[in-house]
Amino acid sequence: MSPFQAFHGYLPPHLAFPSCATTSVAAVEDYMKQSAAVLDILKETLHKSQERMKFFDDKTRTDRVFEVGDKVYLKLQPYRQTYIALRINLKLAAKYYDPFTIIQKIGAAAYKLQLPAETRIHPVFHVSQLKKHIGTIHHPSLPVLDTDGSILVIPAAVLDTRTIFRNGFAVTQLLIRWTNASVKDATWEDAAHIAHHFPKFNP
Repeated sequence: MSPFQAFHGYLPPHLAFPSCATTSVAAVEDYMKQSAAVLDILKETLHKSQERMKFFDDKTRTDRVFEVGDKVYLKLQPYRQTYIALRINLKLAAKYYDPFTIIQKIGAAAYKLQLPAETRIHPVFHVSQLKKHIGTIHHPSLPVLDTDGSILVIPAAVLDTRTIFRNGFAVTQLLIRWTNASVKDATWEDAAHIAHHFPKFNP
């Protein structure tokens, strides 16, 4: 059902009528004229809104055109949040990775990249995800990704263990080094929480 029906509990009123519809009832004819006027206003307002959005978007838009053989940096999708403790650290992670070679142009706005053989994501990307490789700027290598192209955040190793007391009970904690994060970003996590969120991880 539509959001209108879910909220109000009934179907929205029907505003559109065939242009050839006629009626001998004055009240119905007035209603049809009012409905047509409302639709015209809605269409005009929507068109103005679209034009305004396009105007401001075009002010910051830059056309990107690449050729086969060009090297480009790849912008990954935002990381998939697997554990909340890494939210702050990974927000500061690099957005662009490696330079990759373009091996094919797909349509007007997509390119196929030559990715490493072990990469599990589809090699075709929209032009907005690419940036031309210029000079010798260093970007990190492609991190571990899932099949959707999101950065995987899973435990990589246990660096240390400790026991703390919480509400009078002993709680075992693990110092976790995460994939796609440096050792300095390791965090102390409850062993029970790690076992619950990552049952396949064997510390």
